[in-house]
Amino acid sequence: MLKREDWLPLARKLDWELTYVTERDAFPEEVSGKPWLPQRAWQQWEEPFRTSFSEYVRGQRQKEQRLAAVREAIGRVEDAARLDRGWLSAVKLHAATFALAEFAAVVGNLRAARFGRDGAWRSAATFGALDELRHTQIPLALLHDLVRWDVQFDWTHKFFHTNNWVAIAGRHLVDEMLLTADPIEFAVATHFVFETGFTNLQFVGLSTLAHDVGDRLFELMLQSIQTDEARHAQIGNPVLDMLVQVDREHAQRLVDKWFWRSWLFFAIVTGFAMDYLTPLERRKHSFKEFAREWIVEQFSEQLQRVGLALPWYWSTFERSLDYYHHMVYASAYTYRASVWFDCVLPGPEERAWLAGKYPESFHEFEPIWRRVAERQRQAGPRVEWFTHGTTPVTFCDLCQLVLCGGTPRQNSARTLLRDGRRHIFCSDPCAWIFEQEPERYAAHENVVGRILAGKAPANLLELLRSYFGLNQEMWGKDVARGAYPWLADEPRSQEEAAC
Repeated sequence: MLKREDWLPLARKLDWELTYVTERDAFPEEVSGKPWLPQRAWQQWEEPFRTSFSEYVRGQRQKEQRLAAVREAIGRVEDAARLDRGWLSAVKLHAATFALAEFAAVVGNLRAARFGRDGAWRSAATFGALDELRHTQIPLALLHDLVRWDVQFDWTHKFFHTNNWVAIAGRHLVDEMLLTADPIEFAVATHFVFETGFTNLQFVGLSTLAHDVGDRLFELMLQSIQTDEARHAQIGNPVLDMLVQVDREHAQRLVDKWFWRSWLFFAIVTGFAMDYLTPLERRKHSFKEFAREWIVEQFSEQLQRVGLALPWYWSTFERSLDYYHHMVYASAYTYRASVWFDCVLPGPEERAWLAGKYPESFHEFEPIWRRVAERQRQAGPRVEWFTHGTTPVTFCDLCQLVLCGGTPRQNSARTLLRDGRRHIFCSDPCAWIFEQEPERYAAHENVVGRILAGKAPANLLELLRSYFGLNQEMWGKDVARGAYPWLADEPRSQEEAAC
């Protein structure tokens, strides 16, 4: 019997000379990606795991057995009911935005499994597709039993099938990254930028918080997914290495584009969870501290290794570490009925913690939260709409998220006139991405554009119900329904005292 080291290279590096068709016919540039290179140019492509199918199955079986055991032991409704309500909102946010996005990644990996230019690349992508299918099924299976207890968990499956504003933004990102990108752009965007640069925020940082909160099931779910991500994330590095050799400008452009798009997504999904939805007594590090470790330091080193520069907007990104997710969270809390998870109103101790973690910026958010707290105190417990916005906000024509760039004092929105239509963007990087490929984005309508075109209702309640797919039981509320003990003790402002 052949030893593993003798037969595995033959099985993984399965390429041959084509005789019935040309190489360009079998791997057209439109589908395989650019720059188009002959197969022999890719012969040095390699990734470190070199997994065989039998090894893959054995490893996944062990992880599934462990996950099933934990689910059986602590996966009941009563186990979830013991957890902090704010933390459960973090679980709902994560599960909804990732489950079916992972399914879209199956398609991206399968395209690479057919049109990747080296046999080892195609082999690794095949395992990647199996990984992503597993990542789709895990949250759907583990959280299914919770739907009968809390219908907001149903959004784990339905989220990407709705026209909720967050879902529109999420689809705009994942459809381009995972469903329409060619294997080269997919490898750079997904395996290098998204999985190498960002998912550690989610699967390592958030897993640590889950452990501290006592959510053992969510912790293991994240860890089980991360072990797969670490393997197929390795596809991106050798693809980018080749791209840098033959077209450095294109490589830099792809990294710059997908870093910004990924950052906006994770700033919301992970930033909300770490800085607002995790119980204060369980927080150790801020979202910014996690981001500095995993992105600013480690991703910067990765870029240096492949010979690329930091994205041209790096100073904008670093400044947004202090502001962006705080800006979007304030908007989400103000329009909490437009999402499927409950929001926490930060009290004096939480705001003091945030001010300590964000000394350069959070003093600008303090008056906002003080004013919201004052209005909630005036309204009394269980009165939601007194502290809720009633007019739809404006969205970016590129990322499809609310215009929350910049700071509370100076928004970074900018406009661009093209073919008689005025487009609005939340930031210079979003405008730059649009200008690189306007034909790719110009026809997309954000929520306000759909309202103005008569495709969505302008009345907020009707928008929530008939267009976003939310009913009163599902839509987000204040997690404590305004019944915060600290509200009675917090000093009143001069404005409220005068009233």
